[in-house]
Amino acid sequence: MSEVSYKLVEKRQKTYIKTYALLCLVLFLTMGFYSFNKWQEYSTLRTAVDVNKTFINALTDTVSDEKAIYDASKDSFNAVNEEIEERLSNIFPLGDSYTDLTRQIDSFEQQLNTKTDSFEVSNINYRDVIESENFAILPLRMSIKSSNDNFTKFLHLVENSGSLNDQVRLMDISSIRLSFIEESTDNEAGETTTEEIINFSVQINAYFQKNI
Repeated sequence: MSEVSYKLVEKRQKTYIKTYALLCLVLFLTMGFYSFNKWQEYSTLRTAVDVNKTFINALTDTVSDEKAIYDASKDSFNAVNEEIEERLSNIFPLGDSYTDLTRQIDSFEQQLNTKTDSFEVSNINYRDVIESENFAILPLRMSIKSSNDNFTKFLHLVENSGSLNDQVRLMDISSIRLSFIEESTDNEAGETTTEEIINFSVQINAYFQKNI
């Protein structure tokens, strides 16, 4: 009887051992599967972090490069803006600037008047300023004696006024009266030549910015 009881106990112990071993195996497999999944998740996150770091570094380098380009170009942009503002102040000044306009007319006369082609300004008469909503006008009347060629050049100067390149004060012709005469002159060879001269009186409107 005791021998049967011993065998039953031994059998139960073996069953317990197998059951325990099976539970340990299941627990080990579960822990392994869980650890494997967590490792994959960690690996994926780590890869994403590395990619983000690379992207952030690339953006940082791009920002640095763009800032360097901007800083290098900033002075050039400022210089161009200052030059444009200076040119604009010459062709469309703040205030009537009639003194500068008189100098510019004198400069026209010096450029155009030669021995073969005359251009002489005999009178400049400034009128009262006319103000509009956004700008003001300085009217002036001039009496000029000119050759045909210089008369045409003068009209072109006024027509092209306001150009940033030519730097001629912005103006236009409101009225013009002219007469033609023939004038005889002696050239260097002692020969007498006849030239058609235009005497004209022109009224010009010179534009400027209002003082606000």
